[in-house]
Amino acid sequence: MFGKDKEKNIVDIAKDFEVSSPTPEPDSGDYRPPVAADSSVPEVTHIKDALASLLENVETKDTYVEFNLPSMGKFYKGYDKETIGVRPLKFSDEKRIQQSAVGDRALDALNAVLASCLRGPNFMELTIPDKLYALYRLRQISYGSTYSFPQKCESCKKENEINYELSSMKVDYLEGSPEELLTVVLPDSKKTAVVKSLRVKDEDKMTSMKDVIQTLPDWIERIEEHKDPNIISLFVEGTTVRDVAALRKAIYSPPYGMDSEYNFFCQDCGTKNEMNIGINANFFFTS
Repeated sequence: MFGKDKEKNIVDIAKDFEVSSPTPEPDSGDYRPPVAADSSVPEVTHIKDALASLLENVETKDTYVEFNLPSMGKFYKGYDKETIGVRPLKFSDEKRIQQSAVGDRALDALNAVLASCLRGPNFMELTIPDKLYALYRLRQISYGSTYSFPQKCESCKKENEINYELSSMKVDYLEGSPEELLTVVLPDSKKTAVVKSLRVKDEDKMTSMKDVIQTLPDWIERIEEHKDPNIISLFVEGTTVRDVAALRKAIYSPPYGMDSEYNFFCQDCGTKNEMNIGINANFFFTS
């Protein structure tokens, strides 16, 4: 449509227009003073008033809904509440998620939108189970409880339409103290380990299974009385796979948060299928 001009910016196009436009002779008598700006252009306040009127029924939806955190807020120093506030997504939020759904910055974009929709502890300090819980609740209050998506049967490969109710998803709440949760007695070495709680700020160190394996010693606070990272790393290398499995479970699978496991029977062959309700770009889109 624009030919070569499509590579020009608006300044270049404006200069070309100036050059190509005839300049009236000063004494030709055809010169006319510039026309005054159209006074009918609405004022900024007029636009604001119009938008306020148009969005009057939407503003009430921009409120925060309080939900009990799976951790009950026990991991956040100075935060004396068990709840977190979540507001529904706006269209501008949805666009940000969809536009960054693929690529290295997808997680950053999703976190930025989620952080703007939450009212509670420092977002980067949220534990991973609490963050995932907030994501599910954000989807629920933004689009409704029913989450519809296609899923193939593992047996016959027939595509099934799943209609999952997010409001019915089971939540396991933290019982006891964080100290008790993060302390584990290893089955073979019989040594006591204290591990760290993974936070949103740690996510960039867990982007692949290789990262999970290599960074395991980083999430161990101490083994017995030993806090030296070198001793901890060498212990992990030298102990049994059962000990390491116990450490992984304590770090990556704490016993609180949303239970995303779901079973369905194939509509075609009747086979029982087991799956997890995952989060992807389509999760934040109208079903």
